[in-house]
Formats: sequence, C-alpha cells, structure tokens
Amino acid sequence: MNKIMSFIDENGKRIEYEILEELIVNKAGYMIMRPKDNKNDISIYKLIIKKSGEELDLVEDSKVIDLVKSNSKVLSA
Repeated sequence: MNKIMSFIDENGKRIEYEILEELIVNKAGYMIMRPKDNKNDISIYKLIIKKSGEELDLVEDSKVIDLVKSNSKVLSA
C-alpha cells in the first residue's frame, strides 16, 4: 500500500494524496502523487527545502516531466 499525505488547498479544503513514488533525479527530489479520490490524476512535484520547511512545487516543464518519467518505476511501466 502506498503512503497517504494530507494537504490543505488554497481554499482551506483538506485533500489526501497517495504517494506513488519518491525519487532523486539530478540531485533533486521528486514525488509522484495522485489525489486519493482520483486515481487518474497523477502529478509530479519537486521537493523544495527552505529554512521555513519543505514545500512541494508542481512540475509543469515538459523536459523535467520527461526526465522524471524516464527515471520512474511507476510511470515508465
């Protein structure tokens, strides 16, 4: 079973995400996730470390998406 994480969206609504894979590509951390209630909506997030804590940034650059996909076990299958 995959790990579940909860996040609060911009409207204050709690959303649960299923973590499909965590991986390192070119010294950067990425998480492949999908909302627990929507199995078809898979997204890639980059882990950003700041002094205030960790943040997840949605990856939208097609080159980065392709790079992560080529290193992923769940997306390349």
